[in-house]
Formats: sequence, C-alpha cells, structure tokens
Amino acid sequence: MLYVKTEVRESEVHNLGLFLLEPVKKGTVILIANSNGIMTETEYQSEQAKDNMLISMTAVRLLGRHFIYGDSIGNEEYMNHSETPNMLYHCGICLAARDIAPGEELTVNYKYFLAEQDVFAFNNAETGQKVDGISPADAFIQSAEEVLALLKELLQADSESTELG
Repeated sequence: MLYVKTEVRESEVHNLGLFLLEPVKKGTVILIANSNGIMTETEYQSEQAKDNMLISMTAVRLLGRHFIYGDSIGNEEYMNHSETPNMLYHCGICLAARDIAPGEELTVNYKYFLAEQDVFAFNNAETGQKVDGISPADAFIQSAEEVLALLKELLQADSESTELG
C-alpha cells in the first residue's frame, strides 16, 4: 500500500514509472508491499517462467527465500530500478532515502526485489550492467544496513536539532 500520492506516467528510466505528487521527507514510509500471499523463491521463479504477469509484477522478496505477492496491479508496481534510488527497500517496506520533491520518479534497487538468477533479470538502462537478485542473506543484511544507516542519520539530526532548540 502506498502512503503517498502518486501517478503512473511515461518514464525516462523505463517505459512507465511512478511519480510523486507531493513532497516526501527523508525517512518517510512510502510503501508497505501488498500481500495476498507468500510463496517460496522456487514457486516465484516457476510462476515467472509461466509468464504469470500478476506474480512477475507484484511479487517481491520478503525475507530469506520467501516472496510476497499482491492480488492486483496498482501504482506501486511501476517503480523503476536505479543504482542510486531515492527509496530504500527492506522486508516489504520502502522508505525515502532522501527528501523527494513532487514530480520526481520513485526508484528502488531491484537487487532486493528479485530472486537470484531471476527469470526477469535485465540490463540497467543507465549502466548496461545486469540487474539481478542477490542471495537471500545478502539481501537481508545489505538492506538492513542501509535502513539502519538512514535511521541513525535521522536520529542524529533529530538529536542535534533538539540540542539547538
């Protein structure tokens, strides 16, 4: 579920993208992934191989070798990949990695969404490098480290503003 106002429109990154209609402050929860169910990584890859577009568009890694998926395609399924995303993803939650202005496209690093050797691995439009999932352990550890660093930064900034006030 998206917690900010967005619209889907043409993207310079890839085809269609998800764009903000309101300002978002760094650290804001932008999305908690919809979940109609949970499946294993093997089941996820099998559904992708069958061209199940609902699974391919809605499923994301939750934790370990488990993926959650939605029952319908909403705006959130149009987030595009970036190596320098403006959102951080961890276990079904997207947070603003920085302040994001209205009109900006919301991006996330797909390595946290995808399975290892994902059926729909692709080449990054910006770099030409292959974008694929990483190991479940690396996905958890790396995304947790990114979120922890963001939260520490926000707490430090809050502490400093409290000391000044």
